[in-house]
Amino acid sequence: MVLSCYRSLHRTRIKVFKGDTLALEAGRQRIRNEFMKHKSETDPSKIAELISTAEGAEKFLRCNIVQGVETDRRTFRLKITEDTELLENAALPCKKDK
Repeated sequence: MVLSCYRSLHRTRIKVFKGDTLALEAGRQRIRNEFMKHKSETDPSKIAELISTAEGAEKFLRCNIVQGVETDRRTFRLKITEDTELLENAALPCKKDK
């Protein structure tokens, strides 16, 4: 279960940060460091909690992070995937002139 979660995070990291060497390396190090920090954990409930946290992080990366690529000066193209959550913006009330 832990190894599956570890691999899933890395697959998502590669997909989300494709082409961004700096972000790919930072993500790789962060995932590895977080898992290594808890490698000697033996309490099943704590392990389950850590797995749940990692699964939440994987889902957040997959669904909420989009990569912006500069196409022209001050113009960016967003790489939105089929997993990206697209939400409607709430309408803001307009201030009426007095």
